Formats: sequence, structure tokens, C-alpha cells
Amino acid sequence: MKMKPNNQIARKAASASGLLLSLLIVVFTASKYSLLSTELFIYAPASSAAAKARSSRPACDVAMGEWVADSAEPYYTNATCGLIHERVDCMKHGKPGMESILGWRWQPHGCDLPRFDAAAFLRLVRGKSMAFVGDSVARNHMQSLMCLLAKVEYPMEIEPRDCVHCTRKYHYREHDFTVCVFWTPFLVRWNLTHGGQSFIDAHNVYLDEADPEWSGDIAGYDYAVLSGAKWFTRPTVLYEGGRLLGCANVDGCEAAHNATDVAPDYAVRASFRTALRALAGFRGRVVVRTVAPPHYENGKWYDGGNCVRTRPVRSNETSLPETEAAFHAAQVEEFRTAASAASAARFVLMDVSEMMQMRGDGHPGQYRHWPHEKVGFGIDCMHWCLPGPVDAWNELLLHLLLSG
Repeated sequence: MKMKPNNQIARKAASASGLLLSLLIVVFTASKYSLLSTELFIYAPASSAAAKARSSRPACDVAMGEWVADSAEPYYTNATCGLIHERVDCMKHGKPGMESILGWRWQPHGCDLPRFDAAAFLRLVRGKSMAFVGDSVARNHMQSLMCLLAKVEYPMEIEPRDCVHCTRKYHYREHDFTVCVFWTPFLVRWNLTHGGQSFIDAHNVYLDEADPEWSGDIAGYDYAVLSGAKWFTRPTVLYEGGRLLGCANVDGCEAAHNATDVAPDYAVRASFRTALRALAGFRGRVVVRTVAPPHYENGKWYDGGNCVRTRPVRSNETSLPETEAAFHAAQVEEFRTAASAASAARFVLMDVSEMMQMRGDGHPGQYRHWPHEKVGFGIDCMHWCLPGPVDAWNELLLHLLLSG
């Protein structure tokens, strides 16, 4: 009888120890993602409790790191994913060294970025919708995501369309998840100038008017992934406040349009400001992806430039070119301004610029078509091979969404 109290004490102690162990496991699991959090990547109004909590603990900036060798099998191939666009299917068109190109993973300084978990992503977005808003690199990003998710479920296209420069939507029936790309090369309203016949001609761009291609429908989505900058390296005639502002990348602007030259990064800044203002009342989460630099060497996309590198470079061996650095600064500054004023929406920055500057090996180059094919855009050092380094963007995307 005297032993009974001691047994009860022992049982209570064991129960308390078990509870403590369970709590430690939960905390450890949660820290797998929370230790990756950074104010650069997840931004909420400064008055929020979450922002104060983040600022009081050490964080790892997943935008900074190195590409390190990785022996893991690629997430997918062109044999396991039929959603890869013809022009970024580097395996199909025989790009040499694909095994080497795929043998790397992104390693942030001071922490690990978990591999993409398709099942976890689909659980997270069950019953929701996600829109990629931007140019063809946004489509590139979305197709990477769909190939990653194909391991769990394959989507059906809503109102199938055989087009490239257009809006396309897909639905995952088992998870009631819809994903869409709104093709909007400037984010703001645009059209070809009078007499323009193709995309290489000058465009009229209205910097303070969000493109109705996406702005009229975005309210129905839960997530918006916003990007775009590369079209501002093309000839543009810029308007603001209903008046002609000037030109960017237009020879003879003053003679042709009675206007002065405008720096392209000003146009990027203004377009992002307009797009982010259009999302100010958005009910979901806004992910802003920064510019991914092209890697043309010995010329541009229209005069013989190519990308022939076969492996990543290290962070101390390269830096963003002047144009992309200016675009990046404009995007980040406009993001911070919009995020600091946000009330209902939560703004998230996905900074991929430095990490992709290291991956000049990851583009299709001349392997976006067969040698005998005649295509207008012959050598592509702008878009990214699928599979390829762009798949890391969706590792970041999942991390960002889980960290919120």
C-alpha cells in the first residue's frame, strides 16, 4: 500500500515527460520551415504581431546561397510530364550535359531548403486557386509547378487553347485546385504602335493602367504570383496620366514621337507600382517574384547571342548585369512600399535574381527546336529548361506559403 503513491508519482512524471517530448517534436518539425523565414521574403505590416516576432529571432535569407552538387534524381523528366512546352523541352531537343545541369540544388547560407513535396503543396492549396501574372517566364514557372505536382495528380485544362501568348487555366479535380497564367508582358495596358506588325516592333505602354487581361479577374483567386520585367528591354512608347511620357529603347525617339528617352527601370518601377496598387485590396496572398536574368553572351537574342555554359558559377564569380540590377532594385523597392501599406493582403517577396544569375547553363539556348526548324526566336537564353534550375522556384514558393 505504501508503494501506491510512488507509482502514481512515477506515472505522472512519465506522462509529463511524454508530453514534453511531444511538444519538442512539434517544435522541431515546425522549425524546419520557420528557421528559414526572413523579413526580406515575408513581409507583413510592421504593426502585426507576426512581424514583431520575426524581427526578434535570427533568420536565414534563402535568397542568398550557392548551388551545390546533388545526386538526387530529378523530380520529373519529359517522359513523366507531358505539360512541358515544346520550346523549353531541352531533353527532347538533345541539349548536351542535361545530367550535369540537373545535378545541383539551391543551398541557402546557414540553412537548408527542403525538397519540394507535391502532396504537401496540394494539401495546402486544396479548394483554392493560384494565378501566375506575368510574361512567358511566368508560364515557364507555372509549368514547372504543374510538372512537380504531376507526381500526385495531373490537371485538366479548362477550355483548352492552342496558344502561347494567352491566358490558360488548369484544374486539379481531386484537390479542387485551380492554377492559371495570365499572360501580360508589361503588367499594365499595352498595344502595338501604329504600323507595328510584330512583337519586336515598338509598343505603346500605359504605365498607370493595370492590364485588364488580369486585373479584372484576379479578385477570384487565393494566391497571385506577380512577375515581369524582360519586355521593358524592348522598344516602348510610354504614357502616364493620359499623356505621352517618352520612349525607352527607341532609336530616334524625339524625331519620331516628339518625346525624350526614359530609363527602362523607371518603366519597370511604374508598372510594378500600378500592379501592386491594383492588388491592394486583394483578399489572398501576393507573391512578388523578382527578375530572372538572361544569359546571352557575344550578342543579344536578335543578333547571334548564345548561352553555352555547362555548369553553375559561384556567387563570388558573377553579379547582376546593370540592367537587371536596376530592374531588381525597382521591384524590391515597390514591393516594400506596397507591403508596408497593406492591410488585408499579405505580400511576400520571392527573390530569385542572385540565384538565377549563377545558372547560365539552365537555358534552352539553341535546343528549343530541331536544327532544321525555322523559328523567329532561334536561340533562347531567357526561358529555362524543364526540368531545370527553375524547379527551385517552387521549392521557394512552397517554403514561403508554409512560412506564413
